[in-house]
Amino acid sequence: MQKPDGSIPKVAMIFSTRLKGVRTICRGVLAYARTHGPWRCQLLEGRDGEQGIALKDLAIDGVIAHNLSHDEYDRISAIRVPVVLCEPGATDTLPWRNVPYVKMDSYGVGVLAGNYYLERGYKSFAYVDETLGRHWSAERRQGFEDTLKNAGFGCTVYSKFNGRERRSWNAECPRMIKFLQGLPKPTAIFAAMDGRARLVLDACAEAKIRVPEEIAVLGVDNDPILCESTVPALSSIRTGGFRRGQKAAELLDALIHGWPIQHKNVVMEPLSIVTRESTGYDAMRDPALSRALRFIRSEAPQRRIDVGDVVRVAGCSRRYVEQHFRTQLNASVRDVILRTRLARVRTLLESSNLSIGEIIGQCGFANESHLSVLFKKSTGLSMRDYRKQNRELPDD
Repeated sequence: MQKPDGSIPKVAMIFSTRLKGVRTICRGVLAYARTHGPWRCQLLEGRDGEQGIALKDLAIDGVIAHNLSHDEYDRISAIRVPVVLCEPGATDTLPWRNVPYVKMDSYGVGVLAGNYYLERGYKSFAYVDETLGRHWSAERRQGFEDTLKNAGFGCTVYSKFNGRERRSWNAECPRMIKFLQGLPKPTAIFAAMDGRARLVLDACAEAKIRVPEEIAVLGVDNDPILCESTVPALSSIRTGGFRRGQKAAELLDALIHGWPIQHKNVVMEPLSIVTRESTGYDAMRDPALSRALRFIRSEAPQRRIDVGDVVRVAGCSRRYVEQHFRTQLNASVRDVILRTRLARVRTLLESSNLSIGEIIGQCGFANESHLSVLFKKSTGLSMRDYRKQNRELPDD
């Protein structure tokens, strides 16, 4: 929206777009500007060959910045224009307490990862830290550990890197391999980010550790270039950067125009997990249970199956199968079938343009009223509200 004098707001965007997560936030800002602007956006990336621009000479109306240091913030705030931060430093320290910001719920990312692995029946867990000791990695680790602790499990943490390891993967790789070889099998690993998860997969390949049969690996950011170039393909958490960018732009728009703001500090939950080959039920030691779970995973999302079908594929008695589902997964066979089918419904609501009626047909539910009750009980939302809140956006 134009300013009261009719001019177009000029906004400085300070982003280093090298990382996919930052690019996604930037796209969210630009999407908001296209819809609610126009804005004149000046992107300052700090890349090689970029000419220096003094912000005070730009006559800017506001700043959206990613991951500023305190010194950088002090220099920007001296211009005395509204500033909104995306992913600031630890927000319990000054000056971030008093600065409008939008950030990911990194603790919630760890909770999501923990519950994901617990639902798949894992009993051994590890967290692989990033190398620079960033606060968001510590928060993800804490969320993961707390979730496992509440379920009665511990977590092995791989961290504490020396200077050579921080600079060189070749220097770190032998320690990583030794760490992986010493873990119980199977173990579910949650890595701080996709880049670290990719290196875990590389180390597993070097050590001839089977993924996901012996080690399952989950990353964060769902960067398709990283996730789909690994062998096996990497499962990852969608963090919702596009939405955070939109929210940051909305905050800045209100500050520029003097509109009231209900919450100036916004923490947004991660969206969902994209499952690829690096995680799954393949790590189960019990061959019968593994057969049953693979059958459910491949068939339940697309057609109606029942407990009898699963028992026949497992090749064991119904009593044996039910007991092992309860012991390993803390769920009945029927529960797992339903959970798998509902997960497919959520995926189609997030990422497809199918109507709800078409989704019901694809997922094998009898009718909309039956699915609506089950879905509301599972998510707390109607299918329409869930799609509105979680619709997958570009690079989200």
